[in-house]
Amino acid sequence: MEREIEVKLLNIDVKDFENKIKSLGADLIRRENQKNMTINSSNHPISKDRGYCRIRISESDGKIKKYFTFKENISTDGARDNLEHTIEFDDEDELLKILDLLGYDKINIGTKERIKYTFDGLIIDIDTWDKNTYPSPYVEVEGKSIEDIYSFIDKLKIDRKNISTLSIAELKESLKK
Repeated sequence: MEREIEVKLLNIDVKDFENKIKSLGADLIRRENQKNMTINSSNHPISKDRGYCRIRISESDGKIKKYFTFKENISTDGARDNLEHTIEFDDEDELLKILDLLGYDKINIGTKERIKYTFDGLIIDIDTWDKNTYPSPYVEVEGKSIEDIYSFIDKLKIDRKNISTLSIAELKESLKK
């Protein structure tokens, strides 16, 4: 189990942002392509207040890793605060079959390119989703505390109106309004 405290930065020029963090000395960790599947059930749905299940298949440097995660929602006050319960697995088809047999019949699939940096104890992800999932690239900033995250955002002079604590599913839903 891992604790994750993060925010998303929306409506910013991600190329300009990337140039700024590189000039500050941010280290590129990796570039990866991901397939993400959120899983839910028609008969016994997981409330978004509780969290969500996700399968992630990540390809980077010719290596493929597969993860099954339940993101347990702790808070969205100022930042998304989650406990990530994750296992690595090897057989995607068999896991999907097990979930289907358990009644988890709702699967939403999205793909994205992720560019991952680290800077001053923060993890910074620049995400570009397929256009059907989310049309605009954004940045996730993850840190050990809300204060660390907001200090970094202020250092880059990013307007706080561009901060979001919504999940990708909630962002996608907000586009329909």
